[in-house]
Amino acid sequence: MINKIIGIIIIFFACGNLISQELSFKDALEKADSEDKKIIVDIYTDWCGWCKKMDRDVYGNNKIKKIVEKSFVLVKLDAEGTGKIKYNGSEYTETELALFFEASGYPTTVFLEPDGKLIEYKYNNYGMKNLPGYFNADEFRKMLKFIRDEKYKDTDLNKIF
Repeated sequence: MINKIIGIIIIFFACGNLISQELSFKDALEKADSEDKKIIVDIYTDWCGWCKKMDRDVYGNNKIKKIVEKSFVLVKLDAEGTGKIKYNGSEYTETELALFFEASGYPTTVFLEPDGKLIEYKYNNYGMKNLPGYFNADEFRKMLKFIRDEKYKDTDLNKIF
């Protein structure tokens, strides 16, 4: 009996934690604007092994969690999803929005200003609109600090990596 109660409590907290992390795109934009936080758009697919690894090893990392919770709003975008999303006055399917953000592989990470404006930066003087691929926790932490501290406004990303 006690094992059943403990099991129910664990399931309750696990589900509550998952639900609290999953914001709709609209809710993420509103939260970011009201809390003056930048947005991380994690573009993924259900079949992507590297996406699952990034969820587990990067977004699950305690140092990453602290930075994200303090300075960002995280939203996941299913690159093969059919749900409708309003962004910058237009309506997109999740797939169309992933294409708008120029995601061509997964995972892809996009950063937005609190008002929803796409953050662009340079890498070797080449304009970048997204961060393609998997990055380990240490690399991703550097990227989060680069965005959080607004280094993208005057520093080429190659100085960080």
